[in-house]
Amino acid sequence: MNTFVNYFYISMKFYELLTSFIFLNFTHAQQHDYNELYPNEEVITLSLEKHIQIDESRGKLFITENVHKRNLFLSSKRLQLAEENVSYNTFNQITEIQARTENIENNKVKKSFVKRFKEKDILISGIFFNDQKEKNFFFPNVKKNSITDLKYSKTIKDPHFLPSFMSTSDIPIEKAIISITFPKNVKLTYRTFHLDAIHSKFEIEENKNHITYTWVLNKIPKINRHYDFSALYYIPQIIIYINSYKHKNKTISVLNDVSDLYKWYTSLISQINTTDQQELELITKSLIEGTTSETEKIQSIYYFVQDKINYIAFEDGLNGFIPRDASNVFNKKYGDCKDMANILNEMLQYAGIDSHLAWIGTRKKPYKYNEVPTPVTDNHMITAVFQKNSDTIFLDPTAKYLPYGYPSPFTQGKEALIGISADTFKIHKVPEIDAINNNISIISSIKLENELLTGRHIAKICGHDKLDFMHKIENKEEEDLDFLYWNLKFGTKKTSFNNIEYKNLERQKDTLQISFDSETRNYVKKINGKLYIKPIMDNFLVGELVKDESKNYDKKIDHKFTRIFHTTIEIPEGQIIEFIPENSSFRNENYEFTTTYENRINTIVITKKITVNTLKIDINEIESWNNFIKALLKSNKKTIIINPKN
Repeated sequence: MNTFVNYFYISMKFYELLTSFIFLNFTHAQQHDYNELYPNEEVITLSLEKHIQIDESRGKLFITENVHKRNLFLSSKRLQLAEENVSYNTFNQITEIQARTENIENNKVKKSFVKRFKEKDILISGIFFNDQKEKNFFFPNVKKNSITDLKYSKTIKDPHFLPSFMSTSDIPIEKAIISITFPKNVKLTYRTFHLDAIHSKFEIEENKNHITYTWVLNKIPKINRHYDFSALYYIPQIIIYINSYKHKNKTISVLNDVSDLYKWYTSLISQINTTDQQELELITKSLIEGTTSETEKIQSIYYFVQDKINYIAFEDGLNGFIPRDASNVFNKKYGDCKDMANILNEMLQYAGIDSHLAWIGTRKKPYKYNEVPTPVTDNHMITAVFQKNSDTIFLDPTAKYLPYGYPSPFTQGKEALIGISADTFKIHKVPEIDAINNNISIISSIKLENELLTGRHIAKICGHDKLDFMHKIENKEEEDLDFLYWNLKFGTKKTSFNNIEYKNLERQKDTLQISFDSETRNYVKKINGKLYIKPIMDNFLVGELVKDESKNYDKKIDHKFTRIFHTTIEIPEGQIIEFIPENSSFRNENYEFTTTYENRINTIVITKKITVNTLKIDINEIESWNNFIKALLKSNKKTIIINPKN
């Protein structure tokens, strides 16, 4: 055990005596204060201490993390929070753990220690296998006014994975102390995010051999569940990373900048694709045989990988960063994002295409490479293709039905770290696809049959909308009578759909087509012989008002889009049009709609167009967005009146 760890546990013994004294003097008045400060909480974290200790010996870094957390139960209503988990993985191993419950009984502190820690795998949605594990346990004898006390230490095995502080707790934290001590021959950088949202203080202490950075954070709120974007865009964070360290007058780089991050990444992939790739090369040549352009070659290979390789996510230590051999992925017919990017890249290079692997953080990650040049910035891998006299194409074969030339929706606007050679890279911003290229259009011919609205419809779906819809088609039940209502946002709960036909399901087809018939009841009302008709049959953007606490945060748009509805209503013989609504519209720089009505001979033609050409509604635009939605919903409710001829 190193000097600091010895010191830590000696200090903890003293701390235990001190806290016992404090706990005995934790009066009813003080308890009442916390109830007043946190009137809606059942549990709070009184104190959280996280300390990272870095030592250097014989040219190697030894890193430990020590954590001490104390929770106060303000009531006995949420005793399920007496369950606790401490996570770990290949890169950080738990070396010490101790947990207990403290209660006052007969004017003494009674300590009930946890005796059983159960090791469990952490199941992460969408990931088939990962190396994340946890020690799971229950604090015993927890009741109102109990304090739970948890201490543990971890060994950090790789200096590229220094722990960060991110306030993702469901419990408010009264006080947190985050600190790191490192020798003077170690250089590190820290980045803080959103600390201005809380009261914080930063201090630097130095002695002969070490430097300590300390952040004191007060009254950290629990994580808010009203975020539309990832919580990382809002919560207080402290990200620390090691730049370099010296040993015997030699500087050893770790993460000075993006160049160091890229060098480390390339070191991880330097030994891939070393087995016999001849079969894969022959398959590539057969795929591009007869093609006449570079674009055709890329498409043939891209669609092949999408079709033949199944995406299954893996996270297993360094294997979570190293793609598997391309021929191995081909033979097994499955892989994660790195595996699929690698086999696509390898095949494209066999075809003579200038393609490269690219690391990227999805829209869940708010960081930029030059700001945070660490593995925390990215979580995905794709393939980038450079074409002469053309923009860079970003290909993501994990998106099974993603059309050629489109980046995956969750990478739009994000930086991609493109590997050119062993020591050369480029950072390119992935483009955002314009609204006009993500389009659903529905052409409808409507007839009135007594008080029944019948129609024949053709829907055309392209771009990211096709990607979304194809996944829904793939997962739908065979006899899903409400499928179009819920997913095409068309009709009402009293609309029945039949004669449904799907065309252009193939990946190579740009536009999916769905034709169908409909019958809708209770959409036509007869009053005093007149027919009142609501002609707008779509319910797109219904429910998109930003309400309550969500108004305090930006609204996320998955992709830009256009919706066009062209509806022709045939007027029954013996009827005349008494009233059609005025045209309506709403225009904003980033979103708009128009609805127009045209009275033709025996028909009414309605054209409605919605455009949202942004990926984010800023918080200061929420009121305008809500006005847009309200105007749209009001427009949807307008009525046509048809009267019998005299």
